[in-house]
Amino acid sequence: MPPVSHTLIDHVRAPIDRVFALLSDPARMPEWLPGCTAVEAEGQLKHGARFKVRFGARLTEFEIVDFAPPKTFGWVERRQRMGSKTFFRLDFVGGSTTVTVRDEWAPHSLSAWVQGRLLPTRQVPRHLKAILQNLQRLLSP
Repeated sequence: MPPVSHTLIDHVRAPIDRVFALLSDPARMPEWLPGCTAVEAEGQLKHGARFKVRFGARLTEFEIVDFAPPKTFGWVERRQRMGSKTFFRLDFVGGSTTVTVRDEWAPHSLSAWVQGRLLPTRQVPRHLKAILQNLQRLLSP
């Protein structure tokens, strides 16, 4: 099955290092990740690190699969939404940072793909937009 992906690009008026620091700080994830209420991580994030994320009553685990400061950051979900991936690419342009956020889901079967396309439980474009709005709010001068 081909993956289902959504991408959103916007600008944040902050230097790239500040944007990357906010994205990769587990303690600050509940501030910008919609629905996230808590993060449990052992130390700083790095490639291969796993950390637990709570969305209300739902607890899941993310594994960092892309970590190249200050340009890229991404994880794959290892529990509830198995195979769901989120990636951030940062590009510094002038006095701001262009943030590209991509959500990718690889369905495990044809029926999962059909269900995901016809009966989506997540509003992914709205979720990505909320991430970018939260980053803009937190990093505004």
